[in-house]
Amino acid sequence: MAKTVKILQAPQAGLSDMAKLQDLNVESILENIRQRFEADQIYTYIGSILAAVNPYKTIPNLYDFEVMEAYDKRHIGDLPPHIYAIANDAYYSMWKQTANQCVLISGESGAGKTESTKFILNYLSKMSQASAVETGNDVSVEKCILQSSPILEAFGNAKTVYNNNSSRFGKFIQLAFSSRGVIEGGKVQDYLLEKNRVVGQNPGERNYHIFYALILGAPDEMKQKLGLGAPEKYKYINQSGCIKDPNINDQQIYSDVNEALKDMKLNDEQVSDMFELLGAILHIGNLDFITAGGAQVSSMSVLKQAADLLSVDEYQLANALTEKTRLLRGELISTPLDEHQARDSRDSLAMNLYARCFHWIISRINVRIRTKPTFHSVGVLDIFGFENFEVNRFEQFNINFANEKLQEYFNKHIFSLEQHEYNAEGLDWVDIDWQDNGECLDLIVRKLGLLSLIDEESRFPKGTDGTMLDKLHSNHAKNGFYIKPRVNNSKFGIKHYAGDVFYETTGFLEKNRDTFRDEMLTTIKESRSDFIYDLFEDMQESSQPNAAKKNRKKPTVSSQFQESLHSLMSTLSACNPYFVRCIKPNSTKAPNAFEKTLTLNQLRYSGMLETVKIRRAGFPVRRLFDDFVRRYRPLLGKDTQSSHSQHKCISLLSSYESTNQKWQIGRTKVFLKEDLEIKLERDRAERVETLVTKAKACFKGYRARKAYKATVAKIVFVQKYCRMYRQRRRFLNLKDATITLQRYERGRKARQLFHVMMEERRMEEERKREEQRRRAEEEQRELERLKAEAKLRELEELQAKLEEDARIKAEEEAAKKKREEEERQRVLEKAKAIEAAKRLEEEQAKIRAEEERLKLENELRIRREEEALRLEKEEAERLVEEKRLEEEVRRREEELAYAMQQFEEADQDSEYQDDDPDEDSVSRKSDDLQYWEGYLNMKCGGMVNTWKKRYCVLRDETLMWFRAKQEALKSGWLMKKGGGTSTLSRRNWRKRFFVLKGIELAYYESDSDGAPCKGIINIKQTKDILDSSFGRESSLDIITDKRTYHIVADNADDLSEWFSILMRVKNANEYELKQMQDEDANPKNAIGTLDVAVIDSVVPVHLQTKPNAFAIITAERVFNMSADSPEDMNGWLKALTQYHKGQRTYSKEEILMSGWLTKENTGTISRPGITRKKRYFILTSHSLDIYKSVDLQHKLGAIALNRLCSVTVPDDKMFKEIGTWKFTIHSRRYSYNLFTPSNDEAWKWTYAIQEVIDSKPPIETPSQILIKELREASLNGYNDEIDKIYKLNPILRNVPYMLKSPLLPLPYGQIMSSNLDKGYTTLQDEAVKIFNVLQGSEQLPDPMPVIQGILQTCQDLKPLQDEVYCQLVKQTTWVKDADNLNNLRNWQILCCMCCTFIPSRSILRYVRFHIKRQVELSPKTQMAAYAGYALEALKRTRTREFVPSRDEIIAILGRRDMNATVFCHGGGSCQISINSSTTAGQVIHTLVKGMNLDSCYNRFSLYEKSGLVEKAIDDRSVVADILAKFERFRARGLSDRGKPWQLFFKLFCFLDTQSVKPDSIEYSFLFEQAHEEVIRGKFPATDEQLIHLSALRMQFDKGDYVHGDWINDLTEVYPVDRLKVKPKEDNDFGFQQRDRKDTFISGTLRGIGEKTLKRLQKSASDDNILESVYRDDVSATITAIIDKWRTLKGTSAERAQNIYMSFMRSWKYFGSRLFEVECHDGRQAYPKSIWLSVNKSMVAVHKINDPNPLDEFPYEKILSFGAPIPNEYKIIVEGRRSELTFDTTEVFEIAKLMKAYINEIVKKRNMIPA
Repeated sequence: MAKTVKILQAPQAGLSDMAKLQDLNVESILENIRQRFEADQIYTYIGSILAAVNPYKTIPNLYDFEVMEAYDKRHIGDLPPHIYAIANDAYYSMWKQTANQCVLISGESGAGKTESTKFILNYLSKMSQASAVETGNDVSVEKCILQSSPILEAFGNAKTVYNNNSSRFGKFIQLAFSSRGVIEGGKVQDYLLEKNRVVGQNPGERNYHIFYALILGAPDEMKQKLGLGAPEKYKYINQSGCIKDPNINDQQIYSDVNEALKDMKLNDEQVSDMFELLGAILHIGNLDFITAGGAQVSSMSVLKQAADLLSVDEYQLANALTEKTRLLRGELISTPLDEHQARDSRDSLAMNLYARCFHWIISRINVRIRTKPTFHSVGVLDIFGFENFEVNRFEQFNINFANEKLQEYFNKHIFSLEQHEYNAEGLDWVDIDWQDNGECLDLIVRKLGLLSLIDEESRFPKGTDGTMLDKLHSNHAKNGFYIKPRVNNSKFGIKHYAGDVFYETTGFLEKNRDTFRDEMLTTIKESRSDFIYDLFEDMQESSQPNAAKKNRKKPTVSSQFQESLHSLMSTLSACNPYFVRCIKPNSTKAPNAFEKTLTLNQLRYSGMLETVKIRRAGFPVRRLFDDFVRRYRPLLGKDTQSSHSQHKCISLLSSYESTNQKWQIGRTKVFLKEDLEIKLERDRAERVETLVTKAKACFKGYRARKAYKATVAKIVFVQKYCRMYRQRRRFLNLKDATITLQRYERGRKARQLFHVMMEERRMEEERKREEQRRRAEEEQRELERLKAEAKLRELEELQAKLEEDARIKAEEEAAKKKREEEERQRVLEKAKAIEAAKRLEEEQAKIRAEEERLKLENELRIRREEEALRLEKEEAERLVEEKRLEEEVRRREEELAYAMQQFEEADQDSEYQDDDPDEDSVSRKSDDLQYWEGYLNMKCGGMVNTWKKRYCVLRDETLMWFRAKQEALKSGWLMKKGGGTSTLSRRNWRKRFFVLKGIELAYYESDSDGAPCKGIINIKQTKDILDSSFGRESSLDIITDKRTYHIVADNADDLSEWFSILMRVKNANEYELKQMQDEDANPKNAIGTLDVAVIDSVVPVHLQTKPNAFAIITAERVFNMSADSPEDMNGWLKALTQYHKGQRTYSKEEILMSGWLTKENTGTISRPGITRKKRYFILTSHSLDIYKSVDLQHKLGAIALNRLCSVTVPDDKMFKEIGTWKFTIHSRRYSYNLFTPSNDEAWKWTYAIQEVIDSKPPIETPSQILIKELREASLNGYNDEIDKIYKLNPILRNVPYMLKSPLLPLPYGQIMSSNLDKGYTTLQDEAVKIFNVLQGSEQLPDPMPVIQGILQTCQDLKPLQDEVYCQLVKQTTWVKDADNLNNLRNWQILCCMCCTFIPSRSILRYVRFHIKRQVELSPKTQMAAYAGYALEALKRTRTREFVPSRDEIIAILGRRDMNATVFCHGGGSCQISINSSTTAGQVIHTLVKGMNLDSCYNRFSLYEKSGLVEKAIDDRSVVADILAKFERFRARGLSDRGKPWQLFFKLFCFLDTQSVKPDSIEYSFLFEQAHEEVIRGKFPATDEQLIHLSALRMQFDKGDYVHGDWINDLTEVYPVDRLKVKPKEDNDFGFQQRDRKDTFISGTLRGIGEKTLKRLQKSASDDNILESVYRDDVSATITAIIDKWRTLKGTSAERAQNIYMSFMRSWKYFGSRLFEVECHDGRQAYPKSIWLSVNKSMVAVHKINDPNPLDEFPYEKILSFGAPIPNEYKIIVEGRRSELTFDTTEVFEIAKLMKAYINEIVKKRNMIPA
């Protein structure tokens, strides 16, 4: 403390306030500053402006806490100059001036601006903490603000030539204070970030600190994760030659940043994401490019590292960097970039990544220190200073431009505005000259100024730095502030306020162009990292129609710089400024060194002398008269007689200084010197303290007296209660004694009565026992008698039974004999009867047949008579009905004719239509006729044609009518079960009409007017409102004090609306309730609606019964209306006819497009044969209007356009079928097919309509709004808010009932695609169907078909993917039993979705949030296991082409990987484990590593193969997709000759076929594939050579020939297809060729003419016929091979293999892949059918079977290649006039192979291993 006091009391060197200098000149000011600098007094005042000299050392105790306390509440000048004095004055000026304050810290780079900012923030934080301790507030905000400095410095500061910690961005830190002086929050606004520094720095400078801190300070685990090594390896930080600086501790910076990030509440995942982005930027900087068919990435390993850190696909990132795409008539056209353009793209990507990351950090800091509306704020501006290096580039130009603007701001406030105010107020003042930099700023920013010309040249595709410099010279050479070098070089100069600066223009345009193209933005937005996506979420692509319309010119770096600077100036203009001018004493950053020349220059260009003059002569303090009087009223005294404020001011100031030297009186203000104001403030504070002391004394006396009276009152109160207590205790004792006596007496009497009753009871019991004994004796005697009688009876029954048995036996024997005799007689009689019956039956049958015939004839006659009567009756009824309908039609026609007549009369008499309605009309709601309401009588036509009174509302171009005025918040029918909580049957339920008005919910018997009210529920007084839905019942409980109301809705949507509105009313305050009551009519409650756009006309009509009637006429109906008064009718007419008054007229701006089109109304599905009509269409920004003719007299309708409408593009196929171009518009109700003969017109209409649709705001469903609310709550950690959202919104929870509409907005219209054959209708219908399937999934015995069906629907209909995700999330939320079958089944489907489809970003976040939340709620369940699997699947899922196969789904349901079999040559195979996202590249890597093929010479690939049909699989392809495709092929029976589909592992790129060793595995692969090419006929050889190769293959496979051996399948050793074509001339290159007449197949089918052969091939119905035709050829070929095989006896398999390979290698182009193509271009001298050869170094053209090429095209000469249209391959070669065009079905295979070879060339050139 003693040292601190010593510093403050130390004698001051020179003058502490330079405004007091006697000799005013630059030298005296310089000398004063030097004296103070040498005495370590670095601060000097110029009035209230502080000059601070950077000491480049630490001055002990200068910034101690005791120093802060000393400056607290002290005025400027009370203590020695200090930065704390400025901060203190700004702090207390918030109350003194009741305005926001700001401190502007300026100076050259290295002058100490950043450190000064820290000191001010520290001081303000300490002041806030002191106030917080007094008020008991938390001080965490201050800590966060201070902790933001290490982050901002690490990411925004860098080492420059003059400063080790130079701010390369501007920051304006606003601290928001409460009225008690406590920091309640803050905001950091960043300006002018120097993005170009990320990709390039001047010599001796460094990139931003964070890059070096990350490499040198991060732990090894982090660096290994990011793939980082030594800093010298990275171009973005090594190109300047300065990597380390002894004065910068990079390790400490990393530690400080990590600590600060924790204070900012950034979680580990966010910090990791941020560092991964920085690592990706460093890797991006190491990317380079070479030219090979356009720019190609030279280092794929570096690209992969960058792509992995950005979580994007490496190939997609490579394409984005090297290709430019544009949309042409619905097709994307890709154009390769050159090397220079690719490098621009790379740098642009790095700059934008860093800039977006920096802005994200600022936003997170602001979230942490965010504030509510507060009292006032203090802002501190720290921005980079003026720079003038040996070589000044684009960055210095922008920085110095910013400093020019700040200098202008300084001049404006210190000189211009101040002197202007002196003159305006009439003060005695002599103007002081000062250096105005306005003309210099005009040179830079005016029209056709430097910035304008630089931007203009940047937008020219062929603009260069040289052309830009020429434009600058030609336009500004004569400007006095522009310097054109005398020597013709690449520089230009500007005369800045700080001196002349020359700028090197090399690289100006490159740095100014923002080459962040749409391709890169699309790639970045497809990142799997939410962090990366969030950075670019709000950045729009320029290719979007709405974005293109608004931003036709992409902003350049300088234009963004200028816009940011304008924002800064606007912010500063709203504050009261303080200025701190930082001065750099020397250029070497050495302590105690003072360079006079350097310091003198800074004093001159900063206008220090003029500042001292104006501060010395001027009056910096100024107040309005009334404000001055109000501020210093305590000093005026009571003797001031004048009532005028000016006189009071003069009186007070004269008492302080009578000479008027320190003050002057203006017309409206008082002007003071600063020292006089300080004296006034000091006296005021003393006077106020005196008055406050008196007030406190009075208040304390009052409070003491009040406390005494209160104490007396309390004593009296206690005495009263004590007396009362004593008397009451006496009464209670007496009462207790009386009760005791009464108790004893009642007890005595009760005991006497008890004894008497006990005696009576004993006697009664004795009597009962005696009677019971007597009864028991009698019962015993009776029982013995009954037993004796029973025994006797049994003996008698036994004797009788024996006698009866004997009698029955005798009778049975007699009966048996009798039956036998009777049976014999009956048989004889039966035979006789059968004969008689047969004759009788024949006679009866004839009689019955005759009776039946007569009966049928009679019935037929009766039915004919009845049918004739019925037809006569129906005919009579039909005639009556036709007559009635004719009368109805005639009446309607008369009404319509009359209405049209009235309309025409109204059109002629426009005065009636234009009469304004009465201003006091009840119906009038809005002056601009956008809203109109009132009661009308309506008659809508139809069968029931009666007038009904309806409440009508016209709003948003829609006419709605209701049964009554919409005073209720909601109304509708509900089922009510009342009385307690008991369960009643549905028979006791009652259907009631509920109406919610205000806080009262009333229910009625019906919805008619005057219906009796059955009850009212006060919603505010209810205990709770619960969603009690169970099973398929949609219900809620309203619990009150007396009873519980159980209410059931018809469906879930209705219940959700009721529940939401009731909870809103229950929780709403009065203001919110009033807002709800003031809401407009809800269209959902309307009986009917009518779009104003479809109204043809509105005319008054004359009806006797309805005098104020008018008619609304549409194309389909006529609506008759009647108002209560003529004024109401006129008002409605004017409101409805504002767009339909006679002939429709449009302004020029309204019509976007117009013309004739042929219309076909399809409803919801296209039907052939519908009548088409030609109509005139007008497209506006809201609708597509349809008219009968061009005069717009008769409007037939309109199509209202919104964001869900869609338009299909014209189709070439349809044009070929019908001869006209067709496009379809899908609207909410209908779909319209529109036709035009012109292709251009069709595309113009399509683009125009789509632009209107895209310009409409997105439509959000309640589910989307709630998902956003959940995201906001989760980001802010509001768990209670999340629970509340789920509780109040059943739409987010599991429901047992059907879904009525989708959860997300889906496009309108019929699904028009190839999927129509699958039975799809509309997206809305399909969404509802899927939800209904989800509800019954637990009842399915086999869920596989259902799961595959849902996945297939989502695959076919992409918009449904997000919808199904939301449905699954809904059905797995708030489930009571997490492991019930239905819930687990839904989780299984969700797992399958997560393995197949990537949802949109917002839904992806929602799904992840849901999964994590469910795991937290039910951690140890089966559901949690599925949730964890789904979450992991989302991290790795890739875009799929097919839905999962059955095997894959089984693996997913088991939460395990699946097995796949990979085959290779020789019948070998292996099992590999894959998941739903495993790519072919990963499988190849596994196989190569497993077979020890890491050091092989050639490149392998995975193929899909069936027989001889095979196709290389792209490395990015998902293997599970290939297996799913195989499953489909098997189901459809698609294969090559019945061979199964297999994954096959084989060579793809043949890079070095000569170096492969014969004993290696790679050699075996090479041999097998060489043989494969031979048997496929893709090797140029003669027949004899092929025979030899086939024999070698047989020797390799089977060894020596054994008698009787035969070749069963010739296709395995010989190209059989050669036997099926006419032989072509062969060229020998290995063996001697024999003449054709001497060949072994002479005289076979080869001799047949070509026409005959073709005819045979055409007539053949199957392969068997062809085989029989070529049987002789095949037999002869086999015989020749066997003959050759015999000659190889004794040759080992290895020897045969080597001979075979030697022959193959003898062809110069061995390793080439031959594709059979056709050339139809007459400009090329090629045959029609040729071979296109692709190998490691070139593309060549061969004749079929010709080993020597016709042409060779090295890859270095190929400019581009690809397939512009299907089945056409195009190659553009340097030096050739025409492009090479070939027809082939293998365009993708050719392009894939060429690109693979080019990539290998790139790797080889850069010496990077594959």
